[in-house]
Amino acid sequence: MIRWSPILRIPVLVIAIGGLTAALVWGNYQFTISNPGGEHFLVDWFSARSLFIDGINPYSETARTNLYAFAQNEADIVLETGSRFDVPLYSAFVTLPFALIRDFEVARALWMTVLEGLLVTVVFMGTSLARWKIKPVPLGLLILFSVFWFHGLYPVVSGSMIVVVSLILASVFLAVRARQYEFAGVLLGLATIQPSATVLFAIFVLYWSFRYHHAKIALWFIASILLLSATAALIRPQWIMDYLRVLFQPATTVQTINQVFQAFLPAAGGRIGLLLSGITGLILIFEWFVSKKAEFEGFYWTGLLTLTLTPWIGLPTEPVLFLVSMPAIIFAIFLWHERWPRVSPILTGVVVLLLFGGIWGIYFTQAGQPVSSNPGLYFAQPLIVTIMLFWVRWWAIRKPNVWFDQLSKG
Repeated sequence: MIRWSPILRIPVLVIAIGGLTAALVWGNYQFTISNPGGEHFLVDWFSARSLFIDGINPYSETARTNLYAFAQNEADIVLETGSRFDVPLYSAFVTLPFALIRDFEVARALWMTVLEGLLVTVVFMGTSLARWKIKPVPLGLLILFSVFWFHGLYPVVSGSMIVVVSLILASVFLAVRARQYEFAGVLLGLATIQPSATVLFAIFVLYWSFRYHHAKIALWFIASILLLSATAALIRPQWIMDYLRVLFQPATTVQTINQVFQAFLPAAGGRIGLLLSGITGLILIFEWFVSKKAEFEGFYWTGLLTLTLTPWIGLPTEPVLFLVSMPAIIFAIFLWHERWPRVSPILTGVVVLLLFGGIWGIYFTQAGQPVSSNPGLYFAQPLIVTIMLFWVRWWAIRKPNVWFDQLSKG
């Protein structure tokens, strides 16, 4: 066994990380050349260039026309009808360092490398939130799953900002657990760079902060939103009106659950969608308002449930956003492992088969079509993860140690 001198450890570690990063960048660049894509990143990257370099309003029809022309003539990408910059203007600050790179393939390769690193980091944060002292082999398998299941790989390949948001949301949970409420509020404000995935969660956190006397979260959340908005206003003072105008224009790349139902059940789809949204709302109302969860364990479980059920509440959404519930999967698997160590491998295997093979199977039934037009993707992951969360609800919130657990462990 080689024993490294403490003086050599840091240089060796830096070289190893640098070499791995360079290899990832090179591999991603080769992938981008041979596989045109990155639709989500293209919209953000081109919109940031339009704003900061060309001085064009990214919400305008001029920017949208230029975007489609660039996608077709330069990037060899066929964008979905309705693709546009539809997030707060301060979201462009995240993409700005990559927007300074003129070559889209190079910028996309670098962005993919960052997202891959962040995705692995989300796994480590998820295990930390679960307080799971996981061994190296299961950890490696968990990382492989998180990177290569549909809701992990597709956001990376398409270059979605949701990977960044998933990291921020996991950081919010960690900050609340550490009672760093000011920092949690700032992070929650930053998470609004992707409001479709985070608005319901933000409402829950604000309500929880007032109910249990942690108003610092709400105060710092509001302050961070105001600061971000004011910073964006320095560049384009009227951006809020532009953004609101875009929100009220229908888009086909994001749909409500009602629209998804109506697409494949024209006669009754609207009513079924409303029913599902109503049931989802009742579940969340009970968990938010009726069931008391002052401690972090209750806050964490309810927050994970809120993120998981957001696609069904009736807000515009798309399958790429479902990555935010990755910590919920880790949390449920950990509690299975903790409570039923003998049967947890079987439960985990079934869930991995459903989440990995099942969702990829749903995707391939309509491969080549826009992901937003595949109705199965709107139901599989939220349904499975919701079942997992309610399965472990009692142990997640109350942490009992009953006689059945002792028998199962012994």
